Amino acid sequence: MIGLGASSQVLTLDSVLLKIQKQHPELQMYEAQAKALNSYAKGAKSWEAPQVSAGLWMTPYNVKLWKPDANSYIAPIGLGQFMVSGVQMIPNFRQQNANQKYMSQMASVENARKGAAQNMLYSEAKMNYYEWLILKKKQVVLSENEKLLNFIIKVTENRYPYNQEKLGSIYKAKASLLSLNNEKIMLENDISQKMVSLNTLLNRDKNILFDIDTSYKVQQYETSPYDTASITAQRSDIHALEQSIKASRLKRDVELSKSRLTYGVRFDHMQGFGYQPNLFTIMGMVNIPLVPWAAKEYKANAVGIQYDIEAMERQKEMILNQTSGTLGSLSKQLSNKKRQLDLYQKGIIPALQKNHKAALIGYEQNTEDLFVVLDAQQNLQMAQMEYLNQLQELLLLQVQYEKEIEK
Repeated sequence: MIGLGASSQVLTLDSVLLKIQKQHPELQMYEAQAKALNSYAKGAKSWEAPQVSAGLWMTPYNVKLWKPDANSYIAPIGLGQFMVSGVQMIPNFRQQNANQKYMSQMASVENARKGAAQNMLYSEAKMNYYEWLILKKKQVVLSENEKLLNFIIKVTENRYPYNQEKLGSIYKAKASLLSLNNEKIMLENDISQKMVSLNTLLNRDKNILFDIDTSYKVQQYETSPYDTASITAQRSDIHALEQSIKASRLKRDVELSKSRLTYGVRFDHMQGFGYQPNLFTIMGMVNIPLVPWAAKEYKANAVGIQYDIEAMERQKEMILNQTSGTLGSLSKQLSNKKRQLDLYQKGIIPALQKNHKAALIGYEQNTEDLFVVLDAQQNLQMAQMEYLNQLQELLLLQVQYEKEIEK
């Protein structure tokens, strides 16, 4: 068996899932994106920065004309002015509110996507965990059969000098033992791969050694069907679509708000040269986005967003329909798989155990050949391993069912 050591940490499935929730970088990425969008929403109501300018205004190139000259008919009081100008645009408050709501809603979309990603990671972790669990149980089966084969080989070697056993029987028993050891090596390799996979999901050193808890629970999912309402309430990808639809509606509001007028104010102060009086201008400004050449873009964007919303609505219907069908199919598979396991547990394996026991008793009493014992032992081992294969399929079906209902 793989060398874990007595001090190796034993992780339950719940602890693995909790660590993934806290440590996986993909989930942390969605959290960071949601925080970024919330931060953007806080700045959605900011005003444009004022524009300030300063310089000469209506000033002659001839510097001599700047000063007043009583003898000059051109500039008796001086020509030219120094102007300071300031412009401030007043934001469209409706557009700002719409943009803030849109950015906040996009944060909700990222949180919903995080839930969908978490569901996928949980499913992958459960699959690796249960496959490792079955591998450990197969190791137990092989260890028990290894002890039995070693006992049989020892008995046959003791009988051979007295011509009570054939040499071919000993070779067959040893070949069976070597084949079993080969299976054990393969199981150890598979367990190492599962350990690396789970360490990867836990976002830590891939060589960290740990063990798992081999307890499990068979659920009764096939007896509790889910309707579309419960699917809608539980599925994160559907929730993400619903949040995306809300965000798209808010984005459409942002586009439509561009049709509203926006205003501004401009103030100019002119400091006259010479004896010229100081002057000022104060003007209001307005942007008129209703003109056809300006309205074309935001109107087209609003129509396009509406089509996006309709597409997401159809996608939601598709997911609901597909999930309902998948759950119905999985329910039948779960039911049939439990019936198969019941046959192995109550019928096939007990019968083969009795057959194996009878062959051993006959061999001890010299009424059965060793080949019969080895065949009985091999048939029992194959049935036990097949039972574990069927159990693995059942557990993986449960994982798939839980993935569909996000449990």
